[in-house]
Amino acid sequence: MWLLCLLLLPGFIYGHAFDVSFSPNYYKPGDKVDLLVNKVESDSTQLPYSYYSLPFVCPPMGDAHPVHLSLGEILRGDRIWSSSYDLKFGIDAPCSRLCDLRTSETGLKRADVLIKSGYVVQWLIDGLPGATTFESSNRNRKYYAAGFPLGFVKDDVSYIYNHFMLVIRYHRETNGKYTIVGFEVYPKSVSNEQCPGSSKNYKNFAIKYSADKDGNLIHQKTLIPYTYAVYWREDNSVDYDSRWDLYYENETNGAHVHIHWISFINSIILIFLGSLIVMIVLVKVLKKDIPPAGTKSPLPMHEFDTSAPDSTWRRLFDDVHRVPPATLLLTVLVSGGIQMLIASVGVVSIFVFDSFGGTRFTIFTNHRGQTFSLMIFCFIGSALVSSYSGIILYKVFNGDPLNQQYPRGRTIKLSLLFSGMLPMFIFIVVLLLNFFVWAKESSTALPFGTIMILILLFTLIQCPLGIIGAIYGNKRKFNTSKNSSLSTTPLDRPVSPEKIHTVSPAFSWIPAYITRTLTYGLIPFGIVFVELSFIFQSVWLEKTTFYYMYGFLLVTIIMLIIIIVESTIIAHYISLMIYQDSNWTWLSFQVGSSIGWYVFAYSIYYYFTVLNVGDFVSGVLYFGYMACACLIMGVTCGSIGVLTGLAFVKRVYGAIKVD
Repeated sequence: MWLLCLLLLPGFIYGHAFDVSFSPNYYKPGDKVDLLVNKVESDSTQLPYSYYSLPFVCPPMGDAHPVHLSLGEILRGDRIWSSSYDLKFGIDAPCSRLCDLRTSETGLKRADVLIKSGYVVQWLIDGLPGATTFESSNRNRKYYAAGFPLGFVKDDVSYIYNHFMLVIRYHRETNGKYTIVGFEVYPKSVSNEQCPGSSKNYKNFAIKYSADKDGNLIHQKTLIPYTYAVYWREDNSVDYDSRWDLYYENETNGAHVHIHWISFINSIILIFLGSLIVMIVLVKVLKKDIPPAGTKSPLPMHEFDTSAPDSTWRRLFDDVHRVPPATLLLTVLVSGGIQMLIASVGVVSIFVFDSFGGTRFTIFTNHRGQTFSLMIFCFIGSALVSSYSGIILYKVFNGDPLNQQYPRGRTIKLSLLFSGMLPMFIFIVVLLLNFFVWAKESSTALPFGTIMILILLFTLIQCPLGIIGAIYGNKRKFNTSKNSSLSTTPLDRPVSPEKIHTVSPAFSWIPAYITRTLTYGLIPFGIVFVELSFIFQSVWLEKTTFYYMYGFLLVTIIMLIIIIVESTIIAHYISLMIYQDSNWTWLSFQVGSSIGWYVFAYSIYYYFTVLNVGDFVSGVLYFGYMACACLIMGVTCGSIGVLTGLAFVKRVYGAIKVD
């Protein structure tokens, strides 16, 4: 319990880490409703900006103030403020004046650039983003896209939207009160301060500025009037539990579900074929050498018929138990992968099970940065497991007796490596990329306070949890009797000189590495390709959409783990039987991590063929974050491969009795 309190304490000190909501907000006629302004963002760039940082919009007035944000909201670039829009529940306001903004020529140029770059505005009411409404091609249903454009472009002239018609839909509950179930924004560009209403007889507000012969902007002041209208509409077709459904709908939603199911069936077929091959390897080839449980152990190794075509792997008994090269690096990678695997599966599982309660009783959602918050806290909490397993694996790989306890100082040093190396690497990459974002004054730039909070989370929680896990792992007692499988698989077995492999020439391993990567990464990439494309679309291509198919994502992760396990077993069999290569540790890691190279290659293809990103900084951010994500994915899947290889070698060679 004290560990849980310690884990959650920084989140409550800094602010609410999660947007926890057990019941909806109820309103009655005349209640004040807050309209929150957030940021502007574009699909053609990775640089969002705070709404109130724009020099051509009405600044915060009256009691407008910044809203306290969760850690996840800050990390994804949200900068939410309350606004000066006066909204009373159920009371229409056909025409209201917000402000008359006098902006300079630099403000006009900034508006022109952002409008032509396709920036959209993010507003919020009762947690719902202001939406642009669309109708399907057959006009049978409508759907929402979060946000609305800053303006439009016609004949290479930008027109700014300065009048907003807000349509807020509500639903009457059984208790007689009301809940908000829809927030639609219909922006218009009006050249004067008069509200257009339903009339179409008005001129648009064009963005015009001039420059001299040297290209310098000519000083000018332009008045931009901002007005708005508010209409409340009761909607009995949507209730509070289903109010997000319109944001999940789109023109091709039915086709997307169909694609998911086809991908699921194809993945099942691939897993079945992999399982069949593994069954053949284990049952048909190794059956006579692996005794059933409770039967007598096989003959000593020297009594095997080593001339048999399937006996070559037995002669590698000593080699497979050698200490692998770069033992510490291997253990650091595997322990970090275990940490990331637990965090990823934990986050996805929470969203899957949380979705069963519907919108009304949901605890965590991914609409306001909860994914980032959950990932950080699950990642920090799993440091306990990563260091615990890391210290045990290090003993196994390093050839130390499992029941031998390291000195306290060495245990602490190893724990910091096993639980802290991967998060430190991620933090350094994010901090380096953050310099580019700072230079552009984007809202995704991490404030200094947030950086300090991340450092405190690492030093006050991550490291202590890692040390605790390593101490318990160091004290763990194992059964190493002769009847235990662990007694037959220590890696400290002495190796005769003729068993020691000679060092290969420099870079001679590259062709084999490339071949193995292309071979063993293809099927796992095929398993995740469809889900990966939808995630790419939501994160990089269409930022106004929401990824919500966490059930399919969880199933995809499970199938990916299964196919990596099967691929590792097949790779070991081929390596031992055909190539007589006993370096199973790094082979296991390579088999699992191969998918990372495929995902990075796909991200390169996606950038040049799908994305419409032109600025240099957005390209740096895209490839920087994708390289980091692919490395994490490779390390995670590589750790699955190493654990599989360890279990396979222990099971197979543990059945051989040695003189």
